[in-house]
Amino acid sequence: MADFTSNYNTPIVPAYRSIIMDLLTTTHLARVDDRFVYDPIFALGMEQIFAEFFKAYPGTDAGKIETAMVQALDLDSAQAKADAKAVVEWASGKDAAGLEALFDEPDSSAVGSAVAAIKANKDFLYNRVFGVGLFKLFADAGIETIDNELLTKYATKLGYSATKFQQDYDLYSESLSKLRSVEQLFKEIEIREKKKLAARLEEKAAKAAEAAAAAKAVADGTAPEEVDETPRLEEPKGEQQSAEV
Repeated sequence: MADFTSNYNTPIVPAYRSIIMDLLTTTHLARVDDRFVYDPIFALGMEQIFAEFFKAYPGTDAGKIETAMVQALDLDSAQAKADAKAVVEWASGKDAAGLEALFDEPDSSAVGSAVAAIKANKDFLYNRVFGVGLFKLFADAGIETIDNELLTKYATKLGYSATKFQQDYDLYSESLSKLRSVEQLFKEIEIREKKKLAARLEEKAAKAAEAAAAAKAVADGTAPEEVDETPRLEEPKGEQQSAEV
């Protein structure tokens, strides 16, 4: 966490703090494990997490937070972005069957070679960010139903336990759903505040226009004369007396 805050020392918006903390903690634990091997699918997972979970982050700091996160994990942020893009291009245009074929018989590209290395590594360390990278590939391939059968099939292909993979997908889906609710709340609050501001500005503009019109009338000599409407007391009528001389 210290490395992250030194890279990004601006307070995180409260609704996103738990996401940052969880991502940092779980990914750091994987990163310091001797079995951890960086690969392009991991890079895609990190890119996808920020694309989905931080799309509505207030302001323009989402990219800075992602860079600080990747650097805190002692990884090259520019390389990670390039690798994530390469994975998307590698699987571009593939449907469910085409994607499965890529994993069954990886080609000689950089991504294909990484997949082949994962399959050959009996000690491959699965981690949540890697899993999210696969979820992104499933979505891009048009796979609408991601169930335990599909997750088990890919876990078996790549040689790791399906249980954690399934748990991570459930957590990922639930977290996205909750975040979308928070984003909707933010949007509603923003709309209300904009309406209030517009009403205040409209009222202010109307008063300014009224004052300007009054000032112009005075300058033109067309302002109506003020009538003194203060009530006055009538003097009592005295009796007329005639004086005889």
